[in-house]
Amino acid sequence: MNAAASRTRATRRPTPFKIASLAVITVVAVVVAYPFVRVVWRLFWVDGAPSVDPVERAFTAPGVGELVRDSTLIVAVAGACAVVIGSLLAWLNERTDARIRGLTDVVPLMPFLLPSIAMAIGWTLLLSPRAGLLNVWLRDLLGLAGIEIETGPLNIFSIHGMIFCYFIVLVPYVFLFVSAGLRNMPGDLEEQARVAGAGSAGTFWRITLPGLKPSIAAASVIVVWFGFAMFSIPLIIGTPAGIDVLTVRIVRLINFTYPPRTDLAVSLSLFILVIVGGAWALQVRIMKSGMFVQVGGRGAHASTVRLGRLRWPARAFIAGFLVVSGILPVLGLLITALNGFWTPNIHWGDLGFDSFRRVSEDELTVSAFGNSLLLGAVAGTGIIMFAALMAVHVRRDGGVVTRLLEAAIRLPIVVSGFIVIVGMILAYSGPPFELQGTFVLFVVAYMATSIPQASIVSDAAAAQVSDDMVEAASVSGAGDGRIFGRVQLPLMAPGLVAGWTLVFVNITGDMEVASMLASSRQPVVGFQLLDTYNKGEFADLAAMALMLVLITTLCVLIGTGLGRRLSGRSERRVRTARNK
Repeated sequence: MNAAASRTRATRRPTPFKIASLAVITVVAVVVAYPFVRVVWRLFWVDGAPSVDPVERAFTAPGVGELVRDSTLIVAVAGACAVVIGSLLAWLNERTDARIRGLTDVVPLMPFLLPSIAMAIGWTLLLSPRAGLLNVWLRDLLGLAGIEIETGPLNIFSIHGMIFCYFIVLVPYVFLFVSAGLRNMPGDLEEQARVAGAGSAGTFWRITLPGLKPSIAAASVIVVWFGFAMFSIPLIIGTPAGIDVLTVRIVRLINFTYPPRTDLAVSLSLFILVIVGGAWALQVRIMKSGMFVQVGGRGAHASTVRLGRLRWPARAFIAGFLVVSGILPVLGLLITALNGFWTPNIHWGDLGFDSFRRVSEDELTVSAFGNSLLLGAVAGTGIIMFAALMAVHVRRDGGVVTRLLEAAIRLPIVVSGFIVIVGMILAYSGPPFELQGTFVLFVVAYMATSIPQASIVSDAAAAQVSDDMVEAASVSGAGDGRIFGRVQLPLMAPGLVAGWTLVFVNITGDMEVASMLASSRQPVVGFQLLDTYNKGEFADLAAMALMLVLITTLCVLIGTGLGRRLSGRSERRVRTARNK
């Protein structure tokens, strides 16, 4: 009891590393939360007194019932399917002999590499009722059988089409987190279960799945957050279908209404606050329960599960996902880019690379690519390292001040990113900061919109690092800084690499921040994509999207390989600590 009390006092005793960590977290919390607080304060505090007008506006907005119903239905159905399929793909890739070296790491990430606006347009080019390439080919096949139809048979402009595209976009987030959790999870319990006679399915449901609670919880929160923050898919597909969702309505109120209805936009964000806040609270409860596997002194490398006759059906399932999520939309974009314009009547002999040449020779587009990649690398690295520092600090010092700072940093996760960006413009564009149109304002905006996501990843990674490892290092005389750099950070590395990949790709293909802050003087890829789409230049848009896919694919491949290598190092560290 005395030893435990001594360890508790040592944990709470201020050290230079803890003081420095708290100072960094405080500065970031102020930078991130101040713009949001400024916007909300102006709405909920009128004439020197609190007001409930935003709540009344939210519930009395035109069509709010259908708006919330459709938004929730799309995210719930697509998100649930994404969690199931993403987890299954991760398990097949990490634990079974269905894995195809060099391929199955990338297959579930294919839609992750394609900007969401390009994904939506790719499927529009394929499944538009009249001019969709895939629909035209299907009608030709049906015509051979004597069935003549003028439109369809598939229609992307429907709620089913929106759910399908949401699902495709959300699967990679689940795959990344669950894969990182599986790599970081000891396999000894799974092996013992199989030795005791449990089959592969029984071991998965009773041992593996409960052990992945932190990763699945983190993935679920990210799925809900991204689902309710999605803008390009409901804009491209939902608008022609007559389906309105919260994000599109919020953007229209800010960007396409004069004067801007920021008050009503923030009011509608209250619905997102309740839903996403509930998902986050569930994740926190799972973390506090401690009912999951941690990386500790008894880690062991998991053996490969032999699927037997199910091996090739599993590989066919993986290949099918590749076709649906990656090959088909990329094919639609590629044909359009090579053809020079969108038409179902392709003259195969006239295909060429004029669209790619125009894009690569355009100085504004080249500058946009350079800015986006630099922002992704610099901001992504800083964000994920800060998130790791905050996760460790919160686990070791869960005091009131720390919790308040954590809540301030996570504030943007419960509202539309557009509202946060409006606050950034109001707070930092004018005096005394004068950051309008600067690289710094982009970094600050991405901090506000990406740190909450990165913190979910880092929380899951930190939760799987056993306290025994930290206590053993502390007993050996290591300080907090040394423990963070030599013990916690290496063991968290697989999850952090997955988080960095997520942040990097989201920044490079971002639409929200780009649509609000970018300009011809400070362009980014998202701004160029949106501008090209508005001009109706589909061939150039397709070429630009494909170039971005090639670049991000290379970066994600490097990140995935690094994550696997770091996972191996973590296992060796655990075995070394166990032997000592």
